[in-house]
Amino acid sequence: MPGRALLQAYLDEIASALLNDDWETYCRGMYLPGAVISHDGSKIMATEEDLRAGFDDFRRTLRIHRVTDYIRLVEQATRLDENLISGSYISHVISGGQRILAPFRSNMTLRMVGGRWCAASVCNGLANNRWPLARLQLPLDPEGPKDD
Repeated sequence: MPGRALLQAYLDEIASALLNDDWETYCRGMYLPGAVISHDGSKIMATEEDLRAGFDDFRRTLRIHRVTDYIRLVEQATRLDENLISGSYISHVISGGQRILAPFRSNMTLRMVGGRWCAASVCNGLANNRWPLARLQLPLDPEGPKDD
């Protein structure tokens, strides 16, 4: 399967796990230690406890903002070898048909571990150094993500 299709399937599965409070699926989809890089910091998720704290924070944020849809659409992806995929995607966070923040671009590297694709690193454009997206504080930009 091409890298783009594999990354999209992965993103859809993890978004569903987050929206449905499915910790087991989410945890199985993450490689530890994993790197999270954002506008204002970098973090290594070294333990399952780190990962669980981030998952719980994100779930809390989704509930507070009444998020109904978390859509991540692959822009491009490259299968670097049989066990690595790197790609970029645009995230859309929606509550009842309304955006709760501007779409933002991210990059992700997936690693094949035990027959399953897992996120090994994520780099996103949010001004937020908590994993995975604990505070939604980016104002809407009607022009969407910027290409440099």
